[in-house]
Amino acid sequence: MENIQSNIQGDPMTNSNQTTNQGAEMPKYDDEMIIGLFNNFIEEGGLPKVTAFKKHLDELINVKVKPLCSGRGKGPGHSSNVANNWRSEQKAFFSGRGAKWVKIPLDQIEPTLKKFEKDGIDCSDYRDWTTQAGYAWVRYSGPRIMDNVAMAAFEVRTEGSKKDHPKQLHLRYNLELMEGIERLENTPHAMELEILKATPVVSDEEEDTSNLDELDEGCEVEELSGYELNPYDDGGSAWAEDADDDCEDAMGNIEDLMAMEDEEL
Repeated sequence: MENIQSNIQGDPMTNSNQTTNQGAEMPKYDDEMIIGLFNNFIEEGGLPKVTAFKKHLDELINVKVKPLCSGRGKGPGHSSNVANNWRSEQKAFFSGRGAKWVKIPLDQIEPTLKKFEKDGIDCSDYRDWTTQAGYAWVRYSGPRIMDNVAMAAFEVRTEGSKKDHPKQLHLRYNLELMEGIERLENTPHAMELEILKATPVVSDEEEDTSNLDELDEGCEVEELSGYELNPYDDGGSAWAEDADDDCEDAMGNIEDLMAMEDEEL
């Protein structure tokens, strides 16, 4: 009986020790890894909820783990791997010199700017620049997941295109990535999009003659004679020829008289 009781009492201890030993054999970094994933999820805008984090993990499994399992023995270009690797496709789409800058319509960036302004961010300069250009510009930042939906994040550099704005993001659905937008021909700085053009100033000395033609329309032009223009004018050159002829006739008569007097003498 004593042996039996000792065995019975010894079994729980043995099982307990075995359980403890098994728990001690688990890698210590497992809990740190799951906490790290959760922190990354929160930093990317995820909700601090178990259900939301579980959806995030499912997405990671589908995107990262599933291709490794189903695509064993297949090259990186296999269709099954490419279809599931949306992050790599998105990054590749914006790879290359100058490929990260895109321009988007003003109405599409407006909700993001209003959100920034609500958070106390000054967007006045950026609004002036984009209003002058007629469109907005953003720079590709990287892939994101929001509410288990694949997204693309773009920096909105309200203080100038040469300064990083990692926390000022404009998000777009990955499936509608380039809908309504197009690539920028060059960087905003190189295109001088962030320089406001001076408004031309019209001086007081410059007269506005744009309405003169309208005033002339419908008016009749009446020609006036020289006398009507100046009543004291004797006709000017109109009488000059007749006066010269009279002088010539008078001189001719004097010469004839002088010749006759010489003959008489």
